[in-house]
Amino acid sequence: MYRTDQMASAEVGSLFKQLEGKESFALQPTHEDTVKNAAEKILNQSIPWDGYKRADLIKDNELELIKKYDKKPEDARRQLIQTDGETYSELFLHLLVKINKEETLQYLLTLIDQLLVENPSSAQIFLKLAAKNTNLPYEPLIRLLNRPNMDWYTYAKASSVAGILFSQSRDVSDDNLKNMCSWVRNNLRKTEEKDVCNAISALQKLARKDEFRAAFATDEGLNLLLTILQTKTKSVQIIYTATYCLWLLTYNKSVAEAFNKTKLIKELVELLKKPSTHPKILRMGLSTLRNLINVTTNNEQMIDAGVMKPIELFKSRPWADEDIIADIQALDESLQKNIAVLSTFEVFRKELQSGSLDWTPAHRSEKFWKENIHKFEDEGFKALNLLKGILEQSNEPVTLSVACFDAGEFARFHPRGRILVQQLGLKLPLMKHMEDKNSEVRKQALLAVQKLMVTHWEFLTA
Repeated sequence: MYRTDQMASAEVGSLFKQLEGKESFALQPTHEDTVKNAAEKILNQSIPWDGYKRADLIKDNELELIKKYDKKPEDARRQLIQTDGETYSELFLHLLVKINKEETLQYLLTLIDQLLVENPSSAQIFLKLAAKNTNLPYEPLIRLLNRPNMDWYTYAKASSVAGILFSQSRDVSDDNLKNMCSWVRNNLRKTEEKDVCNAISALQKLARKDEFRAAFATDEGLNLLLTILQTKTKSVQIIYTATYCLWLLTYNKSVAEAFNKTKLIKELVELLKKPSTHPKILRMGLSTLRNLINVTTNNEQMIDAGVMKPIELFKSRPWADEDIIADIQALDESLQKNIAVLSTFEVFRKELQSGSLDWTPAHRSEKFWKENIHKFEDEGFKALNLLKGILEQSNEPVTLSVACFDAGEFARFHPRGRILVQQLGLKLPLMKHMEDKNSEVRKQALLAVQKLMVTHWEFLTA
């Protein structure tokens, strides 16, 4: 069953806290840590509110309000918001428009972000301002995001505040939605790591809203996240947050269907295969793939990418996290059904198409070779040509060992096997691999070449 947005509403709110609460999953330092440290320094500054009053940038009543709030303990600030929250929310947003000095803008944005974090329900106070001014609460924030040459911290806080408000809004205009999507995508394209972190941190908040998922995924949104996973960074934190965003996006069915038009499924499977993948990323990768099962051809893409190998490995591990166990079981059960409806040779051919081979049972089975040997002739010996490509291009020892073995088995079981292997150009790469630096590859290449030259196979030993 496809995992709906209603399921997401229960999961999104708790998963991040669950993961962050597990000491073994800690990622230090994070972008959030950097922002937090900068925020503490900024809040220790003294802003010349009286000077802004003398310059007629703020009024008497505004000065009085800000002095009542600024530098006060959290309990005092909370009381002010409870009694006069709408006035303060409107004041903060208007000051963002009136004042141009970056240090003060950073300070105001930090106050707003602090307020929203300390009092999550206060987001509704900001959102209610739209009833009397349609430019609020988003226009001042979007204006700052689109203002060129601002400090990274300004963008970080403006996008954080906008993300929090977007995620709790029940009615976001098309223009505001378009502007935020554009800003996130533009920053994902940048090369500076802080810009990318700002964008995916904002996306992590925005993608909790279903309208934003579909809007972001258009115009290469998914491929931008793919690029980050492939080439943009070696930062564990960025890869984790990008994967987290992909997980959120899969709760929109149209977006989940669009995954098979990208290389994201293959890239997520590659993350599962790497022994170095951080457990936190592994958890998100599994959850993302679980959300994609039984959607269009996603299952087939996972199988083609070789997902069953890490799944089999994970099944034998003693996981402490019950969610990981559930994801592994769901993936295994669903994908095994797909494999069952495919013929053995179709699974074998898909493995060849993936370019990554392993010692799965079919390779060692005489029954497989005897029953399927003539299927190698289909589509102009496509399977044999795929095998040739692997022998010529792969650098992976296990893949090459299996490929050499398969070439020898074809020569052994096909009536014209020895002739076809030579005619289709497999003999030369086999002979080259007889001098491979890996001993297993050398061994399998030697055995394959021997099978091309002798008739009595029973005298060959592995």
